Amino acid sequence: MYSIQELRSSTKKELLRELKISYDKLLKIRISVKTKHKKNTSEVKKMKTYVAKILTILKEVKSEEGEK
Repeated sequence: MYSIQELRSSTKKELLRELKISYDKLLKIRISVKTKHKKNTSEVKKMKTYVAKILTILKEVKSEEGEK
């Protein structure tokens, strides 16, 4: 997972790629928690927060493109 500064300096294409990877990781974590392979359920919350950060930065990039 990247820091917020690294995400903000990324291009839109890189952000979309990171978003897809993060969604896949979130799905795998959810499945492993449901099947009781993982007991640490806080990882789901961390990954959801990370996905939300990426989506927020993508919205900011999109609004900046609209202003230009």
